[in-house]
Amino acid sequence: MEGTDQISELPVSILEHIQSLLVVKDALNTSTLSKAWNSAWASLSCLNFGNDIFSKSKNIVTRILADRQKQNISIQRFMVKLPYASLTSNYVDNWINILVACNIKELSIEVERTHTYIKLPEAIFASKALNVLRLGGFELELPSDGIKFSSLRELYLADSFLDEQLLQALCASCSDLEVLSLSGFHGPISLQVAGTLPKLRAVYLEDCPDQFQMVDIAAPNLKDLEISSFCEDLHVIKITACKSLKHLELLTVEAVTDQWLEELLPNIPNLEIFHLSCCSSLKTVNISSDRLKYFQVTACNNLIEVDLDTPNLLGFLSDVRYGEDTVDPLPAFNLKASNLLEACLCLIPETLDNPWYSKLIKSLGKFNNCNAITLCCENDMEIVIPKDMRENLLPPLYDAKCLRVTIMNPLNHLVVDVVDSLLWISPQLDSLYFGCGTEDLKTLKFTYRDAADDEDEKPCCALLPWKCWRHELKKVKLNNFICMELQELRNYLLTNTDILEEIIEIPP
Repeated sequence: MEGTDQISELPVSILEHIQSLLVVKDALNTSTLSKAWNSAWASLSCLNFGNDIFSKSKNIVTRILADRQKQNISIQRFMVKLPYASLTSNYVDNWINILVACNIKELSIEVERTHTYIKLPEAIFASKALNVLRLGGFELELPSDGIKFSSLRELYLADSFLDEQLLQALCASCSDLEVLSLSGFHGPISLQVAGTLPKLRAVYLEDCPDQFQMVDIAAPNLKDLEISSFCEDLHVIKITACKSLKHLELLTVEAVTDQWLEELLPNIPNLEIFHLSCCSSLKTVNISSDRLKYFQVTACNNLIEVDLDTPNLLGFLSDVRYGEDTVDPLPAFNLKASNLLEACLCLIPETLDNPWYSKLIKSLGKFNNCNAITLCCENDMEIVIPKDMRENLLPPLYDAKCLRVTIMNPLNHLVVDVVDSLLWISPQLDSLYFGCGTEDLKTLKFTYRDAADDEDEKPCCALLPWKCWRHELKKVKLNNFICMELQELRNYLLTNTDILEEIIEIPP
């Protein structure tokens, strides 16, 4: 039977949508398939040129844009990534003039900058239809006749230079702005949003420069705020009238102190996600909230106390450090959280000795009631507790049911020794996962005897707050172990259990 081109019979609007998902080079190739595809290409208003634009093809971009302008086609989206060249600015000026005339709605131009910035043409500031603007590698100055953006909703500036007046003018005049993102920028020394952006829902300030000193935000509908700086040079952060804030991340920020945090938290009662990292001025964290769901505190090296009254907390992440300059790997920690809490601890010891293992055991004990625990470490030696230490200490995670261990480097110990240590740390697990990644993840699933059989309980189990797996284990499922590891684990389990009935082995 003779085949038919059913795709070409689709409506032109659908063919145009398919082309809009392709880079222009590939979309242009489809125009030769049939008249329908060519018709769709001729009216295509979403143009993604990708990063394949070089000096010879810049003229092609100009011709495509000029053709759209001639047909009075409104361009919905224009995207391009450019290698820096001396002629780039002239091309960009021409493109922006055409795009503004074609009522561009979403514009994205990124230039791979070497030493100098490309000056942004003033014509872009007269684009009344523009909704989304993404720029990289540009110098932006306040135009002489001001900013005429009336529809701008999202602004993303990366690796760009902008003057203070421009930034303040944007905040004062773009009343529909919803997203403001500045990354690796230079020029301004402050950002002040004083109630002039009622629709603002997200602010991202990434890698704030040394001269950037102050952030002052009052935005009643702000939900996401992320701030990071290079060297803790950001000394003033004011977050006021932001009662809708749900997600707050602060990285390497000098302004985060005990008093600052104490004054801030009552004013953001809807906070659900809170990340603090590399805030060296912070010593105590006290949070009382029934809304907070995820809390992360890492590399705050002077932190000595964390007190969380957070009954709905579902996720916690922190690091466990030990070295010459570290008094205690974790601060004094008081936690009230959901029984569904999953905790992740990154182990960072400078030396491996008995004090490290003692502090590790003490720190792990603070998370005994978690639903699941993940430990991240460089080497397996960090979590293989010496046997002579185990004799005089209680297992820190005796109530935990699920333990995951991510080990970055290949194992130094035998797999059976790693399992032995982890089963001492968590002696009544339902599931144990460990390995160097998802592909090498080894798993053990445990099934114990029924509680109705307590009349056979061993004396040691009756005296302990947990059931001893050696006397309770009936079935084990081993997954993703090689033959030698399976043999060693089989011998280990059969030797150390009383009532084990079945070992199920699932090789890699």
